[in-house]
Amino acid sequence: MKGKIEWIKVSAVVHSTESREKVSQAIANLFPFEFEIQVSRASGHYGNPLEFLEVELKNSSEIKSFWKNFIKLLEDQREILLNTLDERLDAQNILHIRLDKQKAYLGKIELSSVDPIAVKVKLVVYPAKREKALEFARELCSIS
Repeated sequence: MKGKIEWIKVSAVVHSTESREKVSQAIANLFPFEFEIQVSRASGHYGNPLEFLEVELKNSSEIKSFWKNFIKLLEDQREILLNTLDERLDAQNILHIRLDKQKAYLGKIELSSVDPIAVKVKLVVYPAKREKALEFARELCSIS
């Protein structure tokens, strides 16, 4: 490995028409261990109430455990993930992976961009060049 994952953030928005318990369960289906969800409240564009759920991992053993499980859950989506890494990596070397929130609740993990669970993965590589980060991301997504 030519780098490391500094942190992983998993988040989702709970719209006023949704149940926080169900969205929490959708997030929980990504984790192989106990974790704590931070909840913050906000208002939508039209003043509608929103809740923002987020789990932040900074502990290296939790990151390793989460990632290994996550890649296994994404097994049948891995080819798509690998082919779209370039557009998923931002200028700060954060990898953005969006998952279908409804399907995650049902235990099926699938890439999506509509009302997603967002998984952000901060990659640290030396030198901190985009090509190096992409190479590291490819490596991470190829782990079985």
